[in-house]
Amino acid sequence: MFKVLVSDPIAKEGLDRLREAGANIDLTVDVKTGLPKDELLKIVADYDGLIVRSETRVTAEVIRAATNLKVVARAGVGVDNVDVPAATERGIIVVNTPTGNTIAACEQAFTLLLSTARKLGQANISMKAGRWDRKLFMGVELAGKTLGIIGLGRIGTELARRATAFGMAPIAYDPFVQSAYAEKQGIILTSLDEVYRQADFISVHSPLLPETYHMISTAAFEKMKPGVRIVNAARGGIIDEDALYEALKSGKVAAAGLDVFEKEPVDPESPLVKHENVVAAPHLGASTVEAQVKVAIDAAESVVAALNGELVPNAVNLPGLSSEALAQLKPYLQLATKLGRLATSLSDGPISKVEVLCQGDVLPDHARLISMAAQQGLLESQSGYDEPVNLVNARSMAVRRGLEVTEKTTTEAGQFTGLTISLRVQAGSASNGDHPLQPIGLRIFDGTVINGQPRIVSLNGLMVDVEPSGYMLVSRHIDRPGMIGRVGTALGSYGINIAHMEVGRRQKGGEAVMILAIDEPVNQAMMEELSKIDGVENLRFVSLGD
Repeated sequence: MFKVLVSDPIAKEGLDRLREAGANIDLTVDVKTGLPKDELLKIVADYDGLIVRSETRVTAEVIRAATNLKVVARAGVGVDNVDVPAATERGIIVVNTPTGNTIAACEQAFTLLLSTARKLGQANISMKAGRWDRKLFMGVELAGKTLGIIGLGRIGTELARRATAFGMAPIAYDPFVQSAYAEKQGIILTSLDEVYRQADFISVHSPLLPETYHMISTAAFEKMKPGVRIVNAARGGIIDEDALYEALKSGKVAAAGLDVFEKEPVDPESPLVKHENVVAAPHLGASTVEAQVKVAIDAAESVVAALNGELVPNAVNLPGLSSEALAQLKPYLQLATKLGRLATSLSDGPISKVEVLCQGDVLPDHARLISMAAQQGLLESQSGYDEPVNLVNARSMAVRRGLEVTEKTTTEAGQFTGLTISLRVQAGSASNGDHPLQPIGLRIFDGTVINGQPRIVSLNGLMVDVEPSGYMLVSRHIDRPGMIGRVGTALGSYGINIAHMEVGRRQKGGEAVMILAIDEPVNQAMMEELSKIDGVENLRFVSLGD
């Protein structure tokens, strides 16, 4: 049975979705909001899933205490309140809900944009005070102005669409976006300095990272046009608030619209908030009824998917892929994991190096995730470790265990249609003898997906066609008559049925590999007896799971 803790308030629709799922995967939900830190530390070990908004701090201490935790879902975009590196080390999936509040956040930014142009906030305050100060609130038009967008993700892109409808010319800076994408949206991608130099309005939509902290500071303001207007509905801390205040006082910045601040709640006496040309809001970007319902449902569905062993599209500590891309990639990830398990089982000694080669139609994020799946397979079948390994922590665990991993991709077509995955692993020591089957250091394992099903197609250059599942006996030997019959007879004497057999060889009488898919596992005593059969050499038992 799975247990999920909801420690911050979320919309009822999200809770309903969790409870509906509980009927299928035996899941219970506890809603305990406003927990003090000490209380959270006492109870978090009881839960497999945790859903938070911004109030609960999922620190490294909380993660250490959460011995059963498998997934943390943030009902919102930012994960500033979750120690993602600590969760990754423990193999805990961290997910956010980036699409649920896209429109709400975009509309908030655009509202602030309009408010800085027309001084609506100040005019409203004046009217409520009984004044009619028309001359004080002369504004500017958006039409014909250049909008600089810093961060061209979902929200920045949606903002550009609305700005274009108002006759603005959007330009943007985002080091992770291709110019072709921007051009398709009608946006000119340029450098950060050019955004500062050209823009009449600037809207910030970057995440808060060490490299973006105080990115907009005194030096940045000096590069901007006199009278520029600034909007930040992304994350506090990206703008140096002291520098912004000085730029407002000097007139370099004509107005600012701020929904987020470096320290929240903001000091009531903040001179920045009180400045007459600042329109401020208490972090309302996602505060719409529609957005809260969407993020609650998205968080609930992500938790259910993670607990159900499915891939989660919005995991922040895994390469980001769409639901459609993950569905297409799923059999290849299964294949990569099985190849990793097989490589560990058949290698001569601990694996020290692995090269993961993806050949065919593959994107960088696909290759990265496939490599992580292969590392998971390589590591999870090693003995001597009691910590779980999964896609989330496979990379960091590989580093800690001294496994050297390289990743290569090529779009050149391989022997099979679609994508071929190859693992080249280095283990053991090179041969010093003349025996053709003396253990060697390098092993090559190839696989592909045929009709939606993973298949192993080559073992160290010997062609085979094997479904990577269940129990197997694998023997490398010199090709000779009667081998299969002798092994089959021996297995029959133990009451073990052979479900499938595959043989690959280079040439008649040369090196060969025999793979027997069997219905039951074999124990060590059986392995010793089977290994005594004339011609059977380097016999290995392999368990690849479902």
